[in-house]
Amino acid sequence: MKQSTEQALSEAAERIRKENFVRAILTGKRRSNAPKFPRVDIRPVEIKGKVMLQVIAHDGRKDYTNNFDLDSKEIEVLLDSGFANIIVDSTQESYQVQITKKEEAIVGTSRTRLERTLTHDRTKERLLAESDPIFSLLGMADSTGRIKPSYRDKYIQIDQLLRLVEPIVQAIPTGKQFRVIDLACGSAALTFAVHAYLSKRFVVETLGIERDQVLVSKAREKVANESVLGIEFRNESIQSATREKFDLVLALHACDTASDDAISFVIDSKSTAALIVPCCHQSRPEEVEESLSAVQVLARDGILYERFADLVTDGIRAERLRSAGYEVDVVEFVPDEHTARNLMIRALSKN
Repeated sequence: MKQSTEQALSEAAERIRKENFVRAILTGKRRSNAPKFPRVDIRPVEIKGKVMLQVIAHDGRKDYTNNFDLDSKEIEVLLDSGFANIIVDSTQESYQVQITKKEEAIVGTSRTRLERTLTHDRTKERLLAESDPIFSLLGMADSTGRIKPSYRDKYIQIDQLLRLVEPIVQAIPTGKQFRVIDLACGSAALTFAVHAYLSKRFVVETLGIERDQVLVSKAREKVANESVLGIEFRNESIQSATREKFDLVLALHACDTASDDAISFVIDSKSTAALIVPCCHQSRPEEVEESLSAVQVLARDGILYERFADLVTDGIRAERLRSAGYEVDVVEFVPDEHTARNLMIRALSKN
């Protein structure tokens, strides 16, 4: 739905001050103005018995934190400081604003189920500690063993992935062999992290598949320089990968039809479990086009058409796995302030 930018920002500010406000994320830059920071997070905190708004600005190297009263006009100033994308989440609803090149606001809402937490300077226990050597190997940690601010989102993404892996492996006895393949592994940060986590409990064999020879060479260098055991990288496509059975198949942000290739790999190899995060839906199956043609009301608004098409595409992908005998659910991979492509198809063989 289109609104004036002034009206949309006013609504965002009002929602931030409500008692059910959970978080706000400000990213991107408007054509007419550029914000000082690439991203700003806002959340409610309780300080000395008083609820305030904590604003955390990120510049990629350092975080800058300020606390403001609920009625502070700094919130309006911040919202109108040049950000193109604004998300305001409450315990039950997400309010999204996208400001176009024409300075028009496209506004939408969706359901959420979030918990409001007012703890100040809260910390969360992660499945892989910041001090784990794997993060130094990946260049994500500094010399003191702390994750660098520029890699904080990646660290959260890794932790969320491990939490989705955990239910798959918790019934497997410690010490057993466990085989993992990461299809279209890219820079392999998630590949290394999953390998490190599982290696604490199992004898792990991990295989990374990637078409980009440069990325494969860099991953191999990390393995050789740090003597990481049980992990191998191959320069090949998903289609050409040997259909061996694996305990866990990963395909995280595999672009375009690579997610479909990964699903074919899972089914053909009869692998036990899979975690697939689709990305960049440039090509769509014929079934998607047929489904969309029946929903004419979406054809007028490109953004609605694309979002609905993404969901239909992923729905068909999930159904392919169900038809092949897998238990499937679609879950949120990470909160959408960390990545817009945050839906994961999780599959577990019934056999």
